[in-house]
Amino acid sequence: MDQRNIFLSLAQGENTAGLVAAAITSPLTEELLNMCGLTWSSVHKNHENMVKVALVAKSAMGFETVRVPFDQCVEAEALGVELDFEGYYPKPRRFLEEILEFNFMGRGRTMMVLQAIRELREAVGPDFPILGGVTGPFTLLNYLLGPAKTMLLSRRDPNIIKDYADKLSASVADYATEMVSAGADAIVIEDMASSPDVLNPKIFKTVEVEPLKRLTSRLKVPCILHICGDTLKILKDIPETGVKVFHIDPKTNLRVAKDLVRGVTLAGGVSTSLLCEGDEKSIVEASLSCISLGIRIVAPACALHPKTPMGNVKTMIKAVKNSAC
Repeated sequence: MDQRNIFLSLAQGENTAGLVAAAITSPLTEELLNMCGLTWSSVHKNHENMVKVALVAKSAMGFETVRVPFDQCVEAEALGVELDFEGYYPKPRRFLEEILEFNFMGRGRTMMVLQAIRELREAVGPDFPILGGVTGPFTLLNYLLGPAKTMLLSRRDPNIIKDYADKLSASVADYATEMVSAGADAIVIEDMASSPDVLNPKIFKTVEVEPLKRLTSRLKVPCILHICGDTLKILKDIPETGVKVFHIDPKTNLRVAKDLVRGVTLAGGVSTSLLCEGDEKSIVEASLSCISLGIRIVAPACALHPKTPMGNVKTMIKAVKNSAC
């Protein structure tokens, strides 16, 4: 079975032999970009650079997936948020006073990302998995209105937030559908702002579960939900979102997690702090621990820290590949 079909089979929860060492979120590091001779801003702004660094993450690090884009602000920018591209990742320079429209297809960098996916498909061929990344509705709201205003509305009038999130989920679904048409095999929904570290779990159920379900129900490929931090308090709600895979942070008790998300495949599990600062022995142990707990799509638990040594990432990937033999 080729790499793409192994990944898709595992994502669907099928009892397929094999493991995958994946980059579910951003694999970018300073070392990787230096190897490519690229700046951080150029990778986010130019589709050729985006493709180049994604392919080098595959060839030099050994990841068994490729993905674009690398930041979470594509949709917000397309809806009118001005971005600051200084630093590692783009961030809003200022937020919107109000959301006047929700359809963003064809604007900003959306077409550039779609072109990058097409070129990745041509480069890796039909047998290697490509992931398209979108921003979850609640996190997108944070980028549009700002965290303070979004959280205030979530507490005072969650119905307004849910209405906004429903409308945004439809637009994100349109974008994700175009990613699939361009060649993406699965869609990663990054929704860090809905973490229990930030959002009350009761409000999560009210304002985010249904919009996510609306989004995933539109797509014909597996959806992978990424939420940072200790997500134990919302795990029971994850199957309701319709995602096939939950990309989990080891801050969550992994032994308990697998019993709370029955029917949803767990992925991730390796601490990005450990990958940045840990030694070879601890990284191998963490990778093997994930496998022993039933995680078969092993990946960094979030975007790699920019200072992460490439050798540490390769250690994780080698441990996964050796276990698959």
